[in-house]
Amino acid sequence: MEITKIEEQRLWKLYGIDFAAAATSSAMVSPFIAVVDRAIIENVNGKTPLGKGIVQGFKTIITRPLQFAGSTQFRLVFGLYFGTYLTANVVDTANEQLGITGTTAAWYKFIATSVMNMGVCIYKDRTFTRMFGVTTTRALPKFTYLCFAARDSMTVAASFNAPTYFASWLQENYSMDQRNSKVTAQLACPALIQFISTPIHLLGLDLYNRPNATSNQRVGLIRKEYFKSALARVGRIGPAFGIGGVGNTYFRGFRKYI
Repeated sequence: MEITKIEEQRLWKLYGIDFAAAATSSAMVSPFIAVVDRAIIENVNGKTPLGKGIVQGFKTIITRPLQFAGSTQFRLVFGLYFGTYLTANVVDTANEQLGITGTTAAWYKFIATSVMNMGVCIYKDRTFTRMFGVTTTRALPKFTYLCFAARDSMTVAASFNAPTYFASWLQENYSMDQRNSKVTAQLACPALIQFISTPIHLLGLDLYNRPNATSNQRVGLIRKEYFKSALARVGRIGPAFGIGGVGNTYFRGFRKYI
């Protein structure tokens, strides 16, 4: 499909807003996520209790903000969410330009964001697990990668695809207006999926931390750590894809002025 020079210029401006929205939203939420991710890993491997780890992380942000912003811990998380949001935004804009709508557009968005999110997130988790784990030399088991991939695909679907359908359902069944239903769906869907994905996340970490543990020992650890880890991940995913998603949508709203 051919486009005119004016349309091409407008398209690049739209992509520019997509870029700025992704960068701004990621910068807003990455500090909190980086702290919680480290705290969960160190809690599961026994290095630091969850609450203490979160407090220590926020102390670092407050007392040494520049050092924290330059750390591998922060840069990996920022890169992950910037890449994920940018991919979702660019695919949305491309779908609009090409006239792709409905289920087809949703699938394109899911596949693109899943590939980006899972690739970078698995790399981030591998690095975090080695940085903050009990050993730094052992390779991650293949099943750990599989657990992380399954967890991430659930989160992506709940963050970028499910909110559209859930918002429509809220409008039809509870007479919610479009704006409130979208915000509610964007906050609720990524949070609720954590109660399903948390055991998978814990299993992946335990396979690395305790390669020789029995099935009963793994089940026992998941039972012990599930509730507080699920709540921590809900608190983490709220900023990541809830508040961050709302912020991303808000900044992309400036597209109407193009």
